[in-house]
Amino acid sequence: MRKTIFHEDWWLDAVAPGQWRGAPCFRGGREVGFLRFQERVASGMKSCVMPQITRVLGPVVFTEAGKTESRTRFNHSVLSELIEQIEGYEHVEMTLDPDCVDLTPFLEHGCNVALLQTFLLDCTVPTEVLWSGMRDKTRNVVRRARERLIVKEIDDADYFTSFYRANLDGEKSYFDLSLIRPVYQAARARGQGSILAAIDAAGMVHAKVFFVWDDKYVYYYLSTRDKKSADLGAVSLLLWSGLELAHRIGLWFDFDGITSDTRFQFMSGFGGEIASRYNVTRTTTLFEAQNHLRNVARAILKPEWLRPRAAG
Repeated sequence: MRKTIFHEDWWLDAVAPGQWRGAPCFRGGREVGFLRFQERVASGMKSCVMPQITRVLGPVVFTEAGKTESRTRFNHSVLSELIEQIEGYEHVEMTLDPDCVDLTPFLEHGCNVALLQTFLLDCTVPTEVLWSGMRDKTRNVVRRARERLIVKEIDDADYFTSFYRANLDGEKSYFDLSLIRPVYQAARARGQGSILAAIDAAGMVHAKVFFVWDDKYVYYYLSTRDKKSADLGAVSLLLWSGLELAHRIGLWFDFDGITSDTRFQFMSGFGGEIASRYNVTRTTTLFEAQNHLRNVARAILKPEWLRPRAAG
């Protein structure tokens, strides 16, 4: 159970300043694992949750060498001890890295486990192998886009944010857009982040993608395109550029989640293999009741013009 970019102190300082916590596990005076999370407090109840725009988190165990049997028992024991340290929280939610496959300690401590999936692609192979491993249709889309667009690195988080906001077309963002700048600056300063843009000959930006990486994966982190005028292959071209980036630094590529059949069809064209992530949750009855009351209160206070109307 490895330490990802999302476990780093500097990452958590960027996305949850002053709100993230750490639960360590020691054996013989040596740290053998830890758990990091964001702590939220509402109505006197504490939650252990994922910070915004943080893809995976959960436990990290520094696995010791030895027989498979002893390693498995060691990992299980450390996981159990880490989970025990968050038993006092009324609500717990975390998404685990694909390397975390021992779910038994979570189940033993009353957690529910849901399966999430993503595509992973080994980009340490030659680029010719990556290219030939893609679906013919995907290669053609990238090839045509490359004839009309160039890929350029953009060293300006605010420029990415304003483009992202404009492409929401008035819809509410699922995360606080002000987090993009500190995340980019922190990742860029450590050589672990890059924003690429697809631009035409007239200088118009069609799409942008923000990639971040650690010692194993380049993550397809944030993506945005001009829905009204973007070239149909702009995002595909940028994704291919992300695979080339992963190849240059000798890493795998994480396509960051399969959330719909449309996304599956798009991502599968790049030749990755399906891998599993697990979302772990535990909620007390009291927390559920409080949350229900808050939702009722919001509905009552909602302006008249926003309330659903009865048919007829």
